[in-house]
Amino acid sequence: MLRYVFLGVVQGLTEFLPVSSSAHLLLLGRWLGLAESGPLLVAFLHVGTLLALFVWFRKEFLWLVSAGTPRGREARRYLGRLVLGMIPLLGSALLFAGQREGAFSSPKLAAAFLFVTAALLFGAQLVKPGTRKLPTPGQALLIGLAQAVAVLPGVSRAGATLSVALFLGLAPEEAFRFSFLLGIPAFVGAPLLVLRESGPPESWLGLSLGALFAILFGLFALRLFRAGLVHRKLWPFGLYCLLLGLASLLWG
Repeated sequence: MLRYVFLGVVQGLTEFLPVSSSAHLLLLGRWLGLAESGPLLVAFLHVGTLLALFVWFRKEFLWLVSAGTPRGREARRYLGRLVLGMIPLLGSALLFAGQREGAFSSPKLAAAFLFVTAALLFGAQLVKPGTRKLPTPGQALLIGLAQAVAVLPGVSRAGATLSVALFLGLAPEEAFRFSFLLGIPAFVGAPLLVLRESGPPESWLGLSLGALFAILFGLFALRLFRAGLVHRKLWPFGLYCLLLGLASLLWG
């Protein structure tokens, strides 16, 4: 049961903090000798973080639903930007499906991309806070490109999209909101993809525990990341990625 709890904690923290969940799962699996998680466990962990996202952004989701009403003009504009931003990720998933397995098993490559994430976060730390409430269509596509690149291990989806949003002049709170709402297809698609390969459950209690801890620590990670963003403290996340990358090079 401790293994399920541990994996739930790791999933919840690294999925939403800008430190790359894929790199952590790869490196911790090697360093701690953990058996590779089965598809059903992976799906439950991702469902846990997805539920955490729905809880955190529940007001935003209700507001986006108003896009279908006559008074939902602003919600429709925002939803349109999200759809534009999702195009690069969906395009990369179709073009390169099944061609990234080698990248996902290389600690050295994960280390290199952790350095990229660190550089983005250090750069975002230096950017003067913007005031833009909504990205332009072109900016939404650029943020979406950052999300598409983040399929590589070591490139944090949250770190890449939020850093690019800040570089483009979005207000920190708006960059935080747009970055995570933009990731909905990835958060929904991940469990659906692995469920196609799932077999009998290892333990329903273990799966439930993993999902529960993914929810709890996912909410904690969202609060911690938002606090770091509001107080202009992104550099600790960048330093962590830098140190993890160095550890991966030395002991990967």
